[in-house]
Amino acid sequence: MTHNQLIKNTQNLKGVTISKVEENTDGDTLYIYIQLHKKLRGICPHCHKHAPGYDSKTQKRHWRALDMGTKKVILVSDVHRVKYPEHGVVTEEVTWAWHQSRFTKKFEQQVAYLTVHQSKKLVCEQMRINWRTVGSIVSRVQKAKEKDPKAKYENLEAIGVDETSHKKGHTYLTTVVNHKTGEIIWVHDGFGSSVLEKFFIEIGPEAASKIKMVSGDGARWIKNTVSKYAPQAVFCIDPYHVVTWALDAMDKMRRRIWREAYEAEKTLPKRKAGRPKKGEEPQAKESKALKHSKYPLGKNPENLTDYQKASLEQIQKVYPKLFRGYQLKESLRMIFHTPEGVEGALKKWLSWACRCRIPEFVELNKKIRRHRYSILNTMEYGLSKARIEALNNKIKLIIRRSYGFGNTDNLIDMIKLVCSNVGRNLRPAYSADVDFD
Repeated sequence: MTHNQLIKNTQNLKGVTISKVEENTDGDTLYIYIQLHKKLRGICPHCHKHAPGYDSKTQKRHWRALDMGTKKVILVSDVHRVKYPEHGVVTEEVTWAWHQSRFTKKFEQQVAYLTVHQSKKLVCEQMRINWRTVGSIVSRVQKAKEKDPKAKYENLEAIGVDETSHKKGHTYLTTVVNHKTGEIIWVHDGFGSSVLEKFFIEIGPEAASKIKMVSGDGARWIKNTVSKYAPQAVFCIDPYHVVTWALDAMDKMRRRIWREAYEAEKTLPKRKAGRPKKGEEPQAKESKALKHSKYPLGKNPENLTDYQKASLEQIQKVYPKLFRGYQLKESLRMIFHTPEGVEGALKKWLSWACRCRIPEFVELNKKIRRHRYSILNTMEYGLSKARIEALNNKIKLIIRRSYGFGNTDNLIDMIKLVCSNVGRNLRPAYSADVDFD
């Protein structure tokens, strides 16, 4: 194997001739001068068809390629301009790089693969590029790998809609997940009916008419938008969110009882300084029974430690009403663990919550009554929102690993790359089973 053939194989150069190889004065960069074969010249980069030349002048362009050992590699080639009626005057297409990119396809593939698995800072240090460059490379690779963006909207039957925060100050992204494939098919900055409407407009009325089930967290803007654009779809609320509502109600109740007990204890006469007299015990404060009680009240009984079980028993003695709220929460949770007879069990629970005389659970009773049919739909069809929550955690990991994104478009492209089949099929540049061409 000759030196030129070795360079072509390592850099994945096809349809080119290597004229010379030079090294800079510092000895840390190799310049490889290449020329396109005649049959590959004069091709429009947009439609990939031969176009007539615009002028005879050429301009030397540089592309950063994969490093060879410790040396940077720069490809140098003359590029002509062509004129196509539909696209105007553009530079001709080259086989080793995408249009308007200063990096080779293999280099960008390697950067995108590393960015999926580690932070942008490490990618910058490893590949010796700027962190802003990483974002633009990820966007190009995502668009190049997703050859038909509309294909993911075909045969949509069950989708999940959710919003996740990505910045401080209630800044959210709206995500749509295909339950069948388990990938995010649509992401947009913001949340609300106006944002979700853009998704249904993009997929079109034909695809929207095929949607059979939609899962959400009970937000009115999701339900109203779905009923407007896909009225035939059955709306489902995951039991996880219903139990979360019960946890929130119980925690509000716990804080309210603690405040009432604390205010009552402030009116008690203060104990005199010094040790208590023999046989006289200091009056115990009832509010101490609520100290560190958030986790015992929120955890499942089978996961409680001995200390937490003792704390729960103390709450049952001192605050029986709070313990009743705990029983309401647990009985609601157990309803979803027994798929048979859910409708009857939920009806009994609603009757109990309505008569419990606990303000927080009376409000919860009204909320669950509003979403009753959506909850029953979830139990009937078995549509879980766990996949959406898992993808939301993956999005949080992307943001945390990169210490935030200044450009929301780069974040959206990164989400599309990682949380879809595009990212799953992405391989490192030295992998022999992947061809970016």
